[in-house]
Amino acid sequence: MSQIAVDLDLCAGDGACVAVCPSRALTMNAEGFPEEIPGSRCILCGHCVAVCACDALTHAGLPPEPFLPISSEWPAPAMMDGFLMSRRSVREFKDRPVGKEVMEALLNVARRAPTATNSQLLHWVVVEDREKIRALSRETVIGTGPNGVSLALLKQFEDGYDFVLRGAPTVVVVCAPKNYGWGKEDSAIALTYLELAAEARGLGACWTGYLARVAATHEPLRRLLSVPDGYVVCGGLMLGEPVYSYRHIPPRKPISVQWG
Repeated sequence: MSQIAVDLDLCAGDGACVAVCPSRALTMNAEGFPEEIPGSRCILCGHCVAVCACDALTHAGLPPEPFLPISSEWPAPAMMDGFLMSRRSVREFKDRPVGKEVMEALLNVARRAPTATNSQLLHWVVVEDREKIRALSRETVIGTGPNGVSLALLKQFEDGYDFVLRGAPTVVVVCAPKNYGWGKEDSAIALTYLELAAEARGLGACWTGYLARVAATHEPLRRLLSVPDGYVVCGGLMLGEPVYSYRHIPPRKPISVQWG
């Protein structure tokens, strides 16, 4: 049974929906209207509905939430380039959590990041309890050494230097199914979306490299994060209001590029 319905009174027959379908699940029929190909594999991306200039398509397989309008105004390239290049990895945070409302808005942006075949399989863990964040840092330190805890690193942590989560008021971690081959890629893209959305709201962020690496093999850390069975930690961010603001964009090495 077809998931896609076409209002023939509205359809202009321009074929845009057929052209943008990534899985080639649509075709133009003999009457010049789009229709779903029997047995095709729709990945539920919503491209066909989103591209239709006539609002002639509906898709029964999509989640029951409205399509959002796309902005008709975009930042100028110079503004966008400046925003992206101004991003800094923040490691000094004010003692205020991000807050649930803001965090929900950030996750709403991140959930729209592209995933392989539109799988949308990522699972998020948000931690704002300061004691739990400190416990996550400590457990990460314990699991850092290849042959057990590094006493030197543990002493450094116990002496007050949290080099794992930097005393951040909020930590967000993303997980993917263990047997899913694109988990790391999907997670990196989604975290980047979230990080940039946080930056636009005046927040600072830094990737949780230590925690993500240790959580891959250290079961006590996985339990502390309440990672669902069958999932693996693929990355995370520290989030919060930055203590300092930056005035300049640092230089970088010349780009290494090969033109074909």
